[in-house]
Amino acid sequence: MSTTPPNGRKRMYLAAGSVAGIAALVTAAAFTDFANLNLGNGTDDSGVGGNNRFNIQVVGTDAAGNPVAGTWQEAATAEGVNINVPGADLITPGDTVSVSIPFRNESPVLTADIAFSLQARPGFTSDATIADALRYTVSLDGAPLVTDATQAAVADLDLGDYPTGDSGELTISITLPDQGSGDANNALQGQVSYVQAHFDAVSVQP
Repeated sequence: MSTTPPNGRKRMYLAAGSVAGIAALVTAAAFTDFANLNLGNGTDDSGVGGNNRFNIQVVGTDAAGNPVAGTWQEAATAEGVNINVPGADLITPGDTVSVSIPFRNESPVLTADIAFSLQARPGFTSDATIADALRYTVSLDGAPLVTDATQAAVADLDLGDYPTGDSGELTISITLPDQGSGDANNALQGQVSYVQAHFDAVSVQP
């Protein structure tokens, strides 16, 4: 046996169906729009990054370790690159030897805050007597930063900020002072100190 709902209920169902149909028509007819923004520096081919390459360089050297003016190299390895300090291997008490090292900020946009230190050369062990006796004078573009300093005292010397393309020249002078007696001087014979010049740079927004 089947029953037929009252006419009022039929009308309610029909009304609900009509409302749903009207809503569907309204949705199909709605306006649409959108907006896209390409994130970068405002130029057509830019994105996030790209100009953030950061790089400092030091003077290039030839196969014998001699600085070659006008050339540049990265030297960005723990073992470093050899540079010739004329007379360094022949130094005797009372002698001073020196080398000049041009450096520059080769980054496209970023400024470089550069510091300088002397540190032990990785993988080599210095003779303590000569290492303790040596004294260093470090100058930046002719102006002394430290004078007659131990290796340990040449640490985190502030060379300043260098905008992209800017350069400087660091001069390192190494002195082996007279030790005050023939025996003390002779004790340095055959001894060697392994020292590495270390440039450290941090990027700065221009």
